[in-house]
Amino acid sequence: MKWEDIKKKEKIGSGIHRIRLNVRGRVQGVGFRPSVYRFAKEAGLTGSVKNTRSGVFIEIEGDAGSIDLFGRSLTENPPPLARLDSVDIESIDPVGDEAFVILESEGMGDSDTIFPVDTAVCADCLSEMRDPSDPRYLYPFINCTNCGPRFTIIEGLPYDRGLTTMKEFEMDASCTAEYSDPADRRFHAEPISCPDCGPVLTLINVKGKRIGKDPIDGARQIIRDGGILAVKGLGGYHLACLATDGKVVELLRSRKRRPAKPFALMFRDLAAVKEFCIVGEEETKLLTSPETPIVLLRKRKNGLPDIIAPGNGYLGAFLPYTPVHHLLIEGFDLLIMTSANFTNEPLISTEEELKTILGPIADAALVNNRHIAHKCDDSIFFAPSGVPVPLRRARGFVPEPVKLPQLVSRSILGTGGQEKGTFTLTKGEMAFVSSHLGDLGDLRGQMNYRLEYEAFKNLLGVEPEIAVCDMHPDYFTTRFAEEMGCSTVIKVQHHHAHAVSVMVEHGIEDPVIGVSFDGTGYGTDGKLWGGEFLLARQHDFTRLAHLKYIPLPGGAVAIREPWRMALMYLWQLYGDSVLEKAEAFLPLDRLPSEKILQLARQRINSIETSSIGRLFDAAASILQCMQKVSYEAEAAIMLEELALNAGTVDRYYDFDISDSDPIEIDPSPVVKGMVDDILAGKSREEIAAAFHNSVAHLVTFLSYALCKKAQIGKVVLSGGVFQNRYLCEKISILSRSIPPIFYQHRIVPPNDGGISLGQVQAGVAKIIKGLL
Repeated sequence: MKWEDIKKKEKIGSGIHRIRLNVRGRVQGVGFRPSVYRFAKEAGLTGSVKNTRSGVFIEIEGDAGSIDLFGRSLTENPPPLARLDSVDIESIDPVGDEAFVILESEGMGDSDTIFPVDTAVCADCLSEMRDPSDPRYLYPFINCTNCGPRFTIIEGLPYDRGLTTMKEFEMDASCTAEYSDPADRRFHAEPISCPDCGPVLTLINVKGKRIGKDPIDGARQIIRDGGILAVKGLGGYHLACLATDGKVVELLRSRKRRPAKPFALMFRDLAAVKEFCIVGEEETKLLTSPETPIVLLRKRKNGLPDIIAPGNGYLGAFLPYTPVHHLLIEGFDLLIMTSANFTNEPLISTEEELKTILGPIADAALVNNRHIAHKCDDSIFFAPSGVPVPLRRARGFVPEPVKLPQLVSRSILGTGGQEKGTFTLTKGEMAFVSSHLGDLGDLRGQMNYRLEYEAFKNLLGVEPEIAVCDMHPDYFTTRFAEEMGCSTVIKVQHHHAHAVSVMVEHGIEDPVIGVSFDGTGYGTDGKLWGGEFLLARQHDFTRLAHLKYIPLPGGAVAIREPWRMALMYLWQLYGDSVLEKAEAFLPLDRLPSEKILQLARQRINSIETSSIGRLFDAAASILQCMQKVSYEAEAAIMLEELALNAGTVDRYYDFDISDSDPIEIDPSPVVKGMVDDILAGKSREEIAAAFHNSVAHLVTFLSYALCKKAQIGKVVLSGGVFQNRYLCEKISILSRSIPPIFYQHRIVPPNDGGISLGQVQAGVAKIIKGLL
């Protein structure tokens, strides 16, 4: 945004002028007003600046040259965490102010502002925290206008201390002086505090009793002794323990009921990350950014216990982002730092919830008396081909809005899916996607979803008139939409929502080929889709091609037992002699295979599916990666790990492509090719790579053919399968040689955490088209 473009809207001639600016964007809680004050003083202008629910209002008075100097400073040198989305300009009559002042915030009116995100503690604060002569030496809640808690303490707008959870802490004289001084780095830093007036850190045992004199020293000792420590962070509690002791990690797995899903690792600094992981340029930027997400990195052969991420070549790495983290990790290279909860339950964020894990999981807890207003887990990214893609969008990114292509006056709610739950609320042309809310299959997850929805709705000051949900009749989010009392409820097909979410991110309004590959999604024919090529428009879609239907024997059990899908694909290939044929490479006779075949033959509890996620499960089973999984996509992750260890493999197997409408994609030749290679003595790694190459070729070249036929030039990729780094990078390489442009996610995850955004845009598009 350039000042020259802004000022074109108003003629500023000679003499004294007074200009009113309304600035919208990320402009509250980021040190914006102090910067405005400094720019005005440097330019010799008078006037005022204040926060309102509609943005930041600035009035400046002076000559044209001084106003230009101010304008350029504002647009070219905003504070590090600020972002200007729009600046409205208006000429008003001069009033002859004597100075430039910062006015009290205005709480009236509609809320158009963007409330700020949580950010990592900045270098200036860390320097003060480590300086023995500083009043905040070793203070675990140090922050300033450039860093610290924001969203997780907000209870209302505008963003002022009285509307945050810091209102319980009355500032002392020293903090008040800093808070009130426009030239100070802590001017209107709403979480400002010091050891004399701020939150207090306490170490407690399983009975809730305070232990030890120094909570940080005591917490470190518990970890050194092999204990598991609950640590209160910005948006919830972590569980921390030694990462270098396999027995401690095994104990954590047992207590947390998490047999195999990887744990995240918090490293002391970037040098420690590089000692244990391979870190690229983009990954370094992510790790050291103010958002400090968890980043998936290839691990080095370095002696870390495999039980941290069993059978997985990636580690989830992140750096300390709160003062407490920095103090706690001194003396360690790295620690396990995972969400504090039992598996598949919501993140805990209150001291009442802490009681449920203190004893059963944690041996002690490092707590504080600052209330968490919003649960907010750690964000997760990976960087295929050096491009950052979110896998979980939460702390540091929520509630940053996504701009919609069209403006509608009515607020719309997108309720999302059943797993990796999110919701999205619209306000004008902005879509606010919630934090990751986890799986919504149990009551606790559903209660958390409802609470966060009410909080979001109140913050935005909206009451949605239209609810958009998935077509699946049994999803909690479908029932939630129907119970909302909205004037209109729209049901959007799962894979269409996936495709539209990518379109929104990239501002695409024309039709595209949408490739939606995942584990499951309710189709318009009542079957389970998941291997889809769509002609996607924002308001509707046409199904152009899909993976050939196959039974899902036993329903959801087949997702947890990949051998069932292997059996189905081999049965499709060999017919009733399948068990005899498979004996040479897969011991299906040791499993209840005949019973499962009976279910499939009689179509008992065996809904048909076109899911390519289930094909990945089958391939993993055939290569004997595993026959039962303990978490979502575990088999596919093991299969990808084989492929990543294969070296350079270019060959692939062909799918059989029908000439029907819609096109049916038969993977039988792929399955046969894998079996033939097994019998020929090819390595599991090479076969896994060839399988991935086959899917990449299918995506790339079938998309190309469909683009040519439909005369369109854009392809969007979405769905959980596109969390596979090998697959994404292979498609990136193959697509360079053909005309269509391939788009992947950059803002919301490719998994179901992104579909609520697609849902609301589908709703907006239907309104624009007059279809409601």
